[in-house]
Amino acid sequence: MLVVVASASGAPGASTAALGLAALWPGRPGLLVEADPTGGVVAARFGLAQEPGLASLAAAARHGGHAGGAAPYVQQIPLGLHVLVGPGAAETAAGAVSVLSGQPDVVARLAPVVVADAGRLYAASPASGLLRSADAVVLVASGSTEYLDHLDTRLPALRATARPDRVGLAISGRSAYTPQEISGRLGVPVWAQLPTDRWGAGVLAGRMTGQAWTRTRLAQALRALAASLAAGGQPARAALEVAR
Repeated sequence: MLVVVASASGAPGASTAALGLAALWPGRPGLLVEADPTGGVVAARFGLAQEPGLASLAAAARHGGHAGGAAPYVQQIPLGLHVLVGPGAAETAAGAVSVLSGQPDVVARLAPVVVADAGRLYAASPASGLLRSADAVVLVASGSTEYLDHLDTRLPALRATARPDRVGLAISGRSAYTPQEISGRLGVPVWAQLPTDRWGAGVLAGRMTGQAWTRTRLAQALRALAASLAAGGQPARAALEVAR
């Protein structure tokens, strides 16, 4: 199963959500693939080397040398999660993502569950090929008026790239609008609300540690979303944790 997590603008927490979804996937953790063409952050946040990672996988795929296993390319972070880190340099990252986006089956076959962080989806993003092949696309969005206005202008292009019935929103932080109002306005279901949670977000950003983070409100919301995605490829209805 391939789940792509992305944003349309700014930094509403797509990388944090992708890490959390992979770490809290039911049964066993998924594989986090950092497929952000503007550059990866996981290596810097968790003190990892940038290789092995996305660039070496892309090089193998480019030359037909990838045999389907993830082991040569992954590293592990303290969350108990295996990650395929993206290069920090945007030019290198964009090239690697472009190669793998053209061969999305290579990414999807890396593990039974792959959560790909595609970063910000700008026009003609090299990650577009991953969206077309995704079983679910989670757009992490701020609930502010200006962000929703911007997202509204981007949705036609996103719908042309990914299957509309596989796209849903995860609203990050407080919003003046209810999930029903946001869905009605944008024509996209709200699958989750991700509360502002300093501790939970801090652990997922590598700034804090502690196993008890899995009981935070952010972790509860991400676990509910992961369970819904795992159960049916996409949530049958919104799995909401109200942000307060």
